[in-house]
Amino acid sequence: MTKAPRPTVAPHVVSAIIDATPDRVRRRLDRNPQAAEEWSWQWIQNTWQVEAGNETVVLSGIHLETMEQVVCSCLLAPNCFHIAACLTSLDVVLPDASAEPVSAKSTEPSEEQGEVVEMELSPRHWRAASEFARALTGILETGVSNTGVLLHSQLLRSVHQCRAEGLHRAAATGLRIMTGTLEFRKRSPESDPLQLALDLADALETTRRLQNENSVAPYWVGSSRRTQFPVDPGKLQGLLAEPVLTRSGYAGATVVLLGGDGRFYSVGEVRPGDEQLARDAYRGGVEMGSLIQPAHKLARNLYVGTDLTASLQGRLGRGKKVKIIEQGTASWQTREVQALFQRPVLDQWNVVFQRGVLPEVEQPAGWDLVFLTGSVQGAYGSALLFQLAENGAVLKLAIENEHPALFYRENLRMLSHAPGLRLQIIARVRLQEPDRIFPLAVTQHIDPAPAAQEPRLELPEKLQGCLLLGFDELQRSHLVNAEAHEFLFHKYPQAEESDDLSRLQRRWVALMIGGVAAQRKITQSTSRDEIRLLQQNGFETAAALLDQFSRVASGEGPSIVDVFLATAVYLKHAQHELIKSVAFERLASED
Repeated sequence: MTKAPRPTVAPHVVSAIIDATPDRVRRRLDRNPQAAEEWSWQWIQNTWQVEAGNETVVLSGIHLETMEQVVCSCLLAPNCFHIAACLTSLDVVLPDASAEPVSAKSTEPSEEQGEVVEMELSPRHWRAASEFARALTGILETGVSNTGVLLHSQLLRSVHQCRAEGLHRAAATGLRIMTGTLEFRKRSPESDPLQLALDLADALETTRRLQNENSVAPYWVGSSRRTQFPVDPGKLQGLLAEPVLTRSGYAGATVVLLGGDGRFYSVGEVRPGDEQLARDAYRGGVEMGSLIQPAHKLARNLYVGTDLTASLQGRLGRGKKVKIIEQGTASWQTREVQALFQRPVLDQWNVVFQRGVLPEVEQPAGWDLVFLTGSVQGAYGSALLFQLAENGAVLKLAIENEHPALFYRENLRMLSHAPGLRLQIIARVRLQEPDRIFPLAVTQHIDPAPAAQEPRLELPEKLQGCLLLGFDELQRSHLVNAEAHEFLFHKYPQAEESDDLSRLQRRWVALMIGGVAAQRKITQSTSRDEIRLLQQNGFETAAALLDQFSRVASGEGPSIVDVFLATAVYLKHAQHELIKSVAFERLASED
């Protein structure tokens, strides 16, 4: 018996089995959505065999696209509880359609050629978008906490239809909503109601565009393949590799490289799977043109190539004509990389906020990365305090990914043993969390005259001076002159933030969770108090939106979809400006 990741399943297979099962089976599944997790799953002779009490379910293949791949010994099969429970416990993923990118004949990306050409929409697009909108409306009206397998089936069926009609953005967002809804219903520790609300709002805005306009920007339609354009970056220098583990069931590794043209480029190996696939990509092979190397090496070496192509986002193509060769090892100490660390921190954050409001397809590789020099102060909770060399401001370095198979948490804990350790770090900025950043890679900052007992980071030769925090495990022996225990801080000055928008955001998320019925339970006095507070603090638009929440329950005002979407758009723009002010206040202050 060999251990293997559980299979993934196509959305139309799950929706078909839910539609075909009797009502009593659906009700049983709604009462116990985690039934299949209590059964014994065994990988035997290239199939998963699930012992479901007195019955056995057999799943054949790594991705289930037809019912012929699913068998149960039950007399009611295939419309039985056992098959329905197994299939609804699996990650739902769309077929991988990114095998070969589409090459553009032009010599430069379209953003440099003029206006974006809009895509004409057909009646088939409109019907698919309308079906998707109906599924989303059903979830919102019912409330995520009350959704059952019938609503899930409707959503998955609409996702499949969107994908079939080429509405890739809608299909991908629909799968994220499905995953988030199931996690919430199962009380999974990975459940994130706020992210689910953001995904739902994104999907609703997408359907509005597709339903109400004759043509739209390609962004709203999406693509299963990235259009590639010829590029000439000169040398490509590896900077870092990070693990990918998504809520929609994909895993792998992504490598960020710096081109000689000053742009960031990326390559990756991401497929349906779990954390083992991420480790395999790091130690095994990632394809970059004609070259296949582990992400471990791609992140630390130099390359040159001919006939290179890349998407607008900087993702390098894998065309047959592409030729890439290795040209030795890379280093963060080169002039080009050090120039990134020498940029003023306020300028770096300005660029992140400017690019953060762009559509995702227009955000270049590395848009959310910052390059910082400073020193470790110690631990504050699970975060690491880091003092910038430029102005003495202290930032919190937080855990990029909490998955137990990754080393982010443990590596930050180990670094807290070395207060005073001077580092250069590449970190990610998340616009929704202005008081912290998320380090991805670190190296020792070279000081020409270090103090004798100053802590130092001395990594083994195979790491080439660069610790990739998600993949590489920091050992105690790598920290010279470190403390025996973690150096802890019990206080950290918090930036003053207005709670007014948080109040509206909580009600907005609660609207999604509870649906229309839950709004009837909120007393008028509670709503009036919250509205009055918003008005007193100058948030007139927020107050007007909150006032509409109570009207949703009475049926006197706009629909729940209109209220939910309008609030989402307002929060997005208002929070962006508030978060920006908080971030810049933190960066400018010495703690």
